[in-house]
Formats: sequence, C-alpha cells, structure tokens
Amino acid sequence: MAKESKNLTFDEFADELLAETQPRALVILASAKIDIQLRSLIEVFLLPKNRKAKEPDELLDGENPLATFSSRIKICHRAGLIDDLLSDARDKLRALRNQAAHWVSFGITDAPLKDQLKHLHVLMASRRSYKLTVLRFFGETLLSPPQQLQATLLTLAVLLESIRSKIESNARLQVSQPTAID
Repeated sequence: MAKESKNLTFDEFADELLAETQPRALVILASAKIDIQLRSLIEVFLLPKNRKAKEPDELLDGENPLATFSSRIKICHRAGLIDDLLSDARDKLRALRNQAAHWVSFGITDAPLKDQLKHLHVLMASRRSYKLTVLRFFGETLLSPPQQLQATLLTLAVLLESIRSKIESNARLQVSQPTAID
C-alpha cells in the first residue's frame, strides 16, 4: 500500500470524524488514522531505517513485515507500547474495518455489529481518556449511538497520540544507539 501523501493533524482528523455520521465511514476513517498512528509509533520506537529518506521503509511499507494494520497492532502490543485492552480494541476495530469494507449491510443497530460495537465501546468507556474525550468534544455524557461510536474512535486515536508523544519525548532524552560490542 502506498504511503498517504497528506497526514491530517489530530485536530483536523477529529473535525472530520465529528462531521461524519455514517457508521461505515466513521470506522474506515478512524481505522485509517489509527493505522497511520501505529506506524508513527513504531517509527518513533525503532531505530531509523537504513535506506534513503525517499525510498520505502524495509519494514513498514509495501509487502514488508510491519506494513499491515494487523501486524502493527501485534508489534506495538508485543513491544509493550500498547496494553492488552488497547490491543484488543484495535483488533476489534480492525475486524470492524474489514466488515465495513466488505459487507453490503453495515447497520450498527443490528446484530452482530451492534454487539461488536458495544464490546469496543466497553473497552474504551472505562478509561479516563474516554470521559475526557466526551467532555471535550460532546460536552455531555448521554450520547446517541453514532456519537458514542465517534467518542470511542476518538478515544482510541487520542490514546495512541498520547503514547507516541510520550515515547517521542523519552527518545529525545535518551538517544538510542545500537549496542556496540568489540
């Protein structure tokens, strides 16, 4: 898959997500942003690639090992960058994204999507970040089903952005260099 040419800022992404009301589009839009965030998280965590800046990344682009949404979720979890709940939530989102892309009917009030979205919401609703997201973007706690989905998806993105920022600031403090052994 080709790398996206223009990456939205988090606020631009939030504006687009909040402007969208169709569940299928919400899931696809959020999945695309979260996939980009996972890639960015991995890039911040790993040493820089060996190739020139304009060349594709030997791990993260094309048909390489960390080029898929699924593999990025797994490596971020295995590296300890995201916890079990975030890994489960992102994996649930990945499955929903695949359904949104391939199913003709994508009604969030019908089973099995209703149950899957409820599970995703339950994974996020107990987190402090979810409550802060609802307060910041909705100003109320009683949300309609589409707003609940928006809040859940925004929370997933907020958490990744927070993790990336934390790792990036820690990386600046301790510049990683490969261990040299003579």
